[in-house]
Parts: sequence; C-alpha cells; structure tokens
Amino acid sequence: MTVSTTAPNLNRVKSIEIVPSNMAVLLPLLRLLQLPPDEVDVDEVVRLVSYDNSIAAQCLRVAASPLFGLAQPPESVSRAVMLLGLRRVQSILLTCCMGRALPVKNWVIDSTAYWRHCLGCAMVCRKFASKLHGVDGELAYTAGLLHDIGLLVNCIVFPTEFAAAFARAKHDGIPLPDAELEVMGFSHCESGAVLAAHWKLGEDIVDVVAHHHSFESARKARSLVAIVHLCDLLCRMRDLGYGYYESVKVDLVAEPAWGVLFQEHSELAGIDIVQFTFELDEAIQEIAELVHLILGAAPARA
Repeated sequence: MTVSTTAPNLNRVKSIEIVPSNMAVLLPLLRLLQLPPDEVDVDEVVRLVSYDNSIAAQCLRVAASPLFGLAQPPESVSRAVMLLGLRRVQSILLTCCMGRALPVKNWVIDSTAYWRHCLGCAMVCRKFASKLHGVDGELAYTAGLLHDIGLLVNCIVFPTEFAAAFARAKHDGIPLPDAELEVMGFSHCESGAVLAAHWKLGEDIVDVVAHHHSFESARKARSLVAIVHLCDLLCRMRDLGYGYYESVKVDLVAEPAWGVLFQEHSELAGIDIVQFTFELDEAIQEIAELVHLILGAAPARA
C-alpha cells in the first residue's frame, strides 16, 4: 500500500483540527517523544502536563492507578516523573491527550472499543518490546497507541463514507481496511499517514501508521512496524478489535513480520506465543481499567 498525499479527498485531512486546548499539548508532546530521553527538558514536560488542569489531574489519576504499581500516589507531576521516569510520564500524558481527541458526536465506531484496541495494542507493544533486546518500550507503546489515528481522521473528515465502510466490514466480518478500500478507495492507514506527516510526527511513526496492515511495504522502521503489526493482529484475535467479529485466522509465527524480527532478534525463539496470548487475556481487565480512567467508560467485567 502506498501513501498518497495528492488524492483530492485526502487533502482534506490537512485541515483537521483537534480540540484547541488539547492541540496545544498534543503536538509539542509528540515532537518531544521523538527526542532521545537525555535531550528532553523535564520542565517542558511538566509545563505541558500543567497546561490544562483537567489533563494534569487525569495524568496523576492514571499514574496513581494500580497499573503502575506505585506504593504512594504521586502528589505532583514532578514527583510522577521522579517515580515513573520521564518516558513513562510522557506516555501517560499522550494517552490522556489522545483520549480527548475526538468529540463524542463525531464517533462512527464505538469509542470504547476503539480505545480498548489502541490502548491494548500500546500495552502489548510495550510488553512485546520488553522481550526484545535493545527495543525502546515507550516508543513501541507510542507507536501502538497512534497506529490507528487514521480511524479518528476518517470519523472527522469522511464520516458518511467511513460509516458505510464500517457497516460493510461488520456485516461481512472482514478486516476494516479491506472494507475501507472497497467503499472509500483508501484506508485509515493512508489518511492517518497524511495527518501524521502533516503534523511532522517523525518518519518512524508515519511508517507505522501507513503500513501496520501492510508490513511488506514498510521502509523506514521495519522492526517497529513489525512489532505493531503483530500486536495489532494479536489484539484483534483476542477480542480487542473494533467491536465486531473478524472471520480471519492468523498464525503469528508464519507472518512475514515475525520472520523479519526473528532475523534481528534471535531471542524470539524463546517466546511462548501461547503463553503470551494468555498473558494478554489476563491484561484485558487492566486495559479496561485504563480506558475507564481515560474516558470514564465502565470497565468490562472480567
């Protein structure tokens, strides 16, 4: 799949706007996340968190949740950075900002299902990355969180066309990008990549957004795309998809993305995929709790 920035419809993506107070935090944060940790100004992160009182309060609630295992909840953003580390706090802030990115009236798909998928994929990407030597777990988390940003784009910019594509995917039980291509002529991978490039999110993230459903076309960040591609599949296989049943059978080890990662990370030979999927099942409740903290949606029952 190629990313077309010249298609007339996709040019509409460049005019997209998110809630103004959120935009003032989100874009600078995404730029900071591209820097090596030792080049990031902690005071700048604290300033971004503090820009919006509601976002700051939400970040502290998330940081204090059992998901992060702190003995004492942090009483300030600076303390959260000290206890959790700069990159983890940046990830929490990004998660909180993204959770506010789309007004309720704009949703075409179920918002809770969408965030369960994105947050689930982010958490699984971080967990998967922890099993691979030299892979940045927080970058993997960010890539997993943002991989489906094109679905937000399609909800905002192409709501009628996207509603028809989603209805087709749900009725036929087929992958959503297949239905989008059939109905719209492009998928959320393309529209998301246009926005990611327009916002200057960095080549690695653009590559993930563009090719997480078409790994073979990835160019700039093949390992990161491979991780997100596999974790996206794994989540959709374990009832963390888009809110409908996909009648697709997947063998992760047979995926080309697995083969490429195996060439670079021989430690993959020691990963028990069955056990890993069981660990994901155990994490579903944690994912539901995180969605509840971000959106206020009721956690799913275990």
